[in-house]
Amino acid sequence: MLALVRAYLESRGKKLRNIDPELAAFVCVSAIEAVAHNAVLNQTDTLSDKVVRTLVDETTRMVVRYLR
Repeated sequence: MLALVRAYLESRGKKLRNIDPELAAFVCVSAIEAVAHNAVLNQTDTLSDKVVRTLVDETTRMVVRYLR
């Protein structure tokens, strides 16, 4: 997964801030995995479709802001 994300980030060129693609891929994948794992392990009883959509939106915002 890291290699795929790194390749994607490298393909985006100057649309992203100046950051090492390997480090950025690690941070993004780790953050997304942490949110997903914690949601499944600790929030199973509250994971409605609406909550899942909100988690996806908020995680997306977090990653996009990190990369810009």
